[in-house]
Amino acid sequence: MSAGSVASTPPRTGHLNRWWYVATGFVTLLFGTSTVNVLFNVLGGPMAKEFGWERSVISNGLSLETVLVGVSIVALGLLIDRFGPRGPSVPMALLFGAGLMLMATLQGGQTPFYLLCIVMGVGAGAVNPIAHATVVSAWFSDRRGLALGILMAGLGACGVLMPFLANWLLGLAGWRMSFVIIGALCTVIPTAVYAFVTRMPAQDERERRAAREQGRVAGESLWTLARKCRQFWLLSLAIFLVSSATFGLMSQVVPMSTDKGIGQGTAVSILSVLSLASLAARLLVGYLLDRFYAPAVGVVIFAACAVGAALMILSSQVALLFLAAILIGLGLGAEGDVAAYMASRYFPKHSYGRALGFIYFLYAQGSAFGIFLLGQVFSATGSYTAGAIPIIVLVGVSIVCLLFMGPYRFTLDHRETGAETQDRDEDPNVPSGSSA
Repeated sequence: MSAGSVASTPPRTGHLNRWWYVATGFVTLLFGTSTVNVLFNVLGGPMAKEFGWERSVISNGLSLETVLVGVSIVALGLLIDRFGPRGPSVPMALLFGAGLMLMATLQGGQTPFYLLCIVMGVGAGAVNPIAHATVVSAWFSDRRGLALGILMAGLGACGVLMPFLANWLLGLAGWRMSFVIIGALCTVIPTAVYAFVTRMPAQDERERRAAREQGRVAGESLWTLARKCRQFWLLSLAIFLVSSATFGLMSQVVPMSTDKGIGQGTAVSILSVLSLASLAARLLVGYLLDRFYAPAVGVVIFAACAVGAALMILSSQVALLFLAAILIGLGLGAEGDVAAYMASRYFPKHSYGRALGFIYFLYAQGSAFGIFLLGQVFSATGSYTAGAIPIIVLVGVSIVCLLFMGPYRFTLDHRETGAETQDRDEDPNVPSGSSA
């Protein structure tokens, strides 16, 4: 199946090649929100030991930061559609990096620690994909899937490379200096990218400013999308459910494997393969999205992920567990690409930030729900086996959601398709351009 119509000529970017927006976005995500998870895992132990804290203090701080990340993403999505990606992203990126660096000043009080977690969470929207995905989707009317896939690979690269950097700095300079150095990188790099590189096409900016001058916001509001566009809820639910499954499994790979009598080293290798597979999947899925109908790509990969989930929970053979890790990693890497691409094909271009922000909010909450679900299954039964059915059901329902998405509502150059025009003719209350 064809991915859809492609504009004949990509938009011009002046003196800057449009692939710079992809490359600099990748680098931003390399020092993005995943850094917090890595640093709390690598540096949290020495920090807790120095202060005499229970390890739960660190995990509670990470949970608090994660919840606020979701709120931050939604807020940034709304701000992007009104003011563009640069203005709101710069101060948020500064907040995120400052929170990391200030961790080095802690003297043992838990309240300051939690306050810094709040600061990081509030700013973390800027170091998530939403702003850069908005920019990349605007510039790429051709090869959009590949461009988004390369961009999203920054998240996977952070998970692969950042642990080594953090561990090296810990041994070289201690946990405090590690927070300072990595925090400085997470401040300077994203802020510089937003301030000096990131920009939308001139036509998009003109349309956004014109709408603001008239006291409205270009595009359809979240409320309008929620009421009038079934794809909004289908895509949101699909991403929530599949992220629940993949992140839930990812969080338990090592204990799930060692409970089966597999050595710790092998279990860690299985987890590493899962992470590497998710990184490769972002590029593969981006390539496929440019050539095939996006819901079909999602259905095939999520079905493979369901098979991987069953193998990971029920099998005890090492070879099958490695295969399961690859299949789950494909699903884990596909989620963000599928969401970012499909949002550009089902929602108006000036609604992209708010729609994708809401979907990524559910993506984050789904991750937390999946971790909680498998934890509760283990607590109740003493085993992960009973978790196979609910995990597979979650992925299965997400597949059903994608099957009902229907034809694209917008072409790659953001024009309404025949399906969108027909929907609007049938319901005259659906706004054609903007809403407050």
